[in-house]
Amino acid sequence: MTDLTDDPLARLDDPAVTELVGRLTTLDGPADASDEWPEPLWSALRECGVPRWPVPRTFGGDGLDRVTMVRREAGLAEGSLTAAFIFSQFNAATRRLVSAADRGHEGAADWLRAIASGQAFPTIGTSQLTTSRRRGRRALVAEPIAGGGYRLQGAMPWVTAATKADLFVVGAVLDDDRQVLIALPSDRAGLSIGAPMPLAALQASCTTEVACDAVHVEPSEVLFGPEPDVMAVASDGGGAGSLETSALAIGQALAALRALRELAPSRDDLDEPVEALESSWQAIADSLLAAAEGRADAPSSADLRAEANRFVLRATHAYLTARRGTGMLRTEPAQRWVRQAMFFLVWSCPGPVAQAALRDFAGICPA
Repeated sequence: MTDLTDDPLARLDDPAVTELVGRLTTLDGPADASDEWPEPLWSALRECGVPRWPVPRTFGGDGLDRVTMVRREAGLAEGSLTAAFIFSQFNAATRRLVSAADRGHEGAADWLRAIASGQAFPTIGTSQLTTSRRRGRRALVAEPIAGGGYRLQGAMPWVTAATKADLFVVGAVLDDDRQVLIALPSDRAGLSIGAPMPLAALQASCTTEVACDAVHVEPSEVLFGPEPDVMAVASDGGGAGSLETSALAIGQALAALRALRELAPSRDDLDEPVEALESSWQAIADSLLAAAEGRADAPSSADLRAEANRFVLRATHAYLTARRGTGMLRTEPAQRWVRQAMFFLVWSCPGPVAQAALRDFAGICPA
């Protein structure tokens, strides 16, 4: 854990990624203005070894602990939420492979070695089992076939960096409602990748739908299942509403607060709001670290996510308000951060967290 300073906004700073955060900050605006794969952003992550962070050392990675991961992921989001979002999906897929490899899955271990060496790019396609309602709960169906494998029919409605991926970690449902988690190579016959969706923010993440038409799955490619709730079985504490997602919200809020602080010396009207926002941010950052450390006094991941969502909206809107009309220019980070912050309301947002947001917006006191 890094030493604390008197600066409340230094609570999550990690010197190991300070230079990278600066690079990402410079690259985030051009990436947001494009609808193409943000190669400069991904190259910056790759050059700094970011894809190795979640891979255990036994497979050639860095094997970072949970506290270090959430600190660094917050840093990525401070620099570029687009880069942080892409890595979050890469990371989510990698963590499922780690869980499978820990149980002796040889194929998962092989993929982890390839990821650590930079030879494979994984992403995840499991929203149809967790929070997405876009195609219903049977969006992707797995039909058992002779020999122990499956045939996939349907679609993964939300997949980030799909055209970049070498591997999809896929969730599918059987006719009896049990579920399977699969490591599916991206070159498999019958798999087709749609055009990137026209999103209001994070367009450069190249998030799209991936369709499966009678896609064959080998028995050795099944990571977990069949199980009634395969994501719970494969869980390492991440997933929808996880600490990692909260870390990204807290990191993006930090970018807005640091920008707001830069305005404060010439604006007497900002002194009190800046002080109050910084105090609130430090409390949320402390809660994030407490949860990552597994402390008994830590809030639940759902409560932390709800609070992180509220705060990133407040912080980004505060900066936009302080920038006044200038903040609405497409060249300004203020409008970009506001658009990106809204994504936390819908991105892997569990029902209770979404309900808490709706009650907040309606002015209803917590139950």
